[in-house]
Formats: sequence, structure tokens, C-alpha cells
Amino acid sequence: MKEKITFQDFAGIDFGEGQIQYHKGYVLYVVWNSGIRLEVISQPYYQYLSIFKEDACLYSLRSSQKEEFLSYVKNTVRDINAGKFRNKKSLREQAFQIVQERNLTSYMNNTKWRKFLKIVMEKLPFQPDYVYKLLSDSPDRSDIQPFRSIPRSQGCYCGECFNYYRFYEIEWVRITPKYTINHGGLLVENLEVFDETEELIQELETAHIPFEKDNRDVIIYGYR
Repeated sequence: MKEKITFQDFAGIDFGEGQIQYHKGYVLYVVWNSGIRLEVISQPYYQYLSIFKEDACLYSLRSSQKEEFLSYVKNTVRDINAGKFRNKKSLREQAFQIVQERNLTSYMNNTKWRKFLKIVMEKLPFQPDYVYKLLSDSPDRSDIQPFRSIPRSQGCYCGECFNYYRFYEIEWVRITPKYTINHGGLLVENLEVFDETEELIQELETAHIPFEKDNRDVIIYGYR
């Protein structure tokens, strides 16, 4: 895009009840009372338009043509003011709907999840490997099945690895508080097993975090 878009280019658009806010890095950032959020980002070759409801992206596009892009923004704002996106569900609302449909009970909250993260990231000898299932996941997914053997790696609990800390979507976490190191070779292994099961259980009990022991694993249910 040769001619860069600026905030002044949106001066003729009627945002209705939308409130224009300033956020660094955004050319335009508008929030409606319905929870709908419009974001415009400018890059060297493209302009990006995205519509969100809380943490769910409802619609997005990009364009390299200034007039075309301004027309997209104007039409999208008109649709928002007309209520087109009002009934769209955020990720939180989608999760709540699944909980209701499956008649699940919540066992965790944000405070307990943060306590759990503090335990596995700061209070144990190592960060145990794990798998987790989201409410929307199929139970047959291969990547959420229990480990067939003791992991040879530790776990990562950063936001990117732990569902971006959207705790309300997590149905359960299965933790394997053991891992092995091979001091031998490919043909003849010499495995050393590290086990922090007792430490993990003690910390969970101290923090009053509900859990179940399943053979070598510890399971924490967000919902059940």
C-alpha cells in the first residue's frame, strides 16, 4: 500500500455507540457496549481489519488498496451498528454453553489455576510434562491421550503452551510428575527416573486444589 491509512481517514464514519479508544500500535480501536471490538492495524504493504468479541475473532480481512479498505471498514461498522455480530459468542460464552449442554460442574477457577501454575513452575524440582483437554476437544484426539511411557522431557507452562491461560476452556489436565534421562546409548539404554509425585500431591493438598491420582498420573479437573 503506497498511501498509508491514518486515523483521520475514518473521520466520516458513524460509529454509533462505539467508543473510540487509543491503543499503541493500532490505527483504529473501537469498542461497543455489546462487547464487539473493531481493530485496524497498518503494515507496510497491507491494512488489517479484525472484529472481536472478547477473545474470539469473529471476522478479519486485509487489503493493499486504501479506498477498498476504507469501504470495508465503513461497511463493517454499519453491520456492527445494525447488530450483525451481536449474537456471536465469545470463546467464554461458547465454553459456558458446552458446560450447560453437558451438565458439567466447575471444580476450578482462575485463582486455583494460578496457584496450580505457581506450584508446577516454582515449587517443584522440575516442571512435569502434561496433556490437557479443552471443553471443545474430541476425547479421541491423539494428542490428549495419556503418555505411553514416562516422558523424557519436562513440561512448559508458558501462556502459548497452556492454552494462552484461558482457564475457562480447560476440561482437565493430566500431569505425569516423572521424567527419565538416558545415560546410555540407542542400543543399550541406562535410564534414570526422576519422580516428584509426592511433592506435587503435597503442594496441591496445601493449596486446596482438587485432584485425582490415576496410576502414575495426577489429574486436575476444570469441569466434570
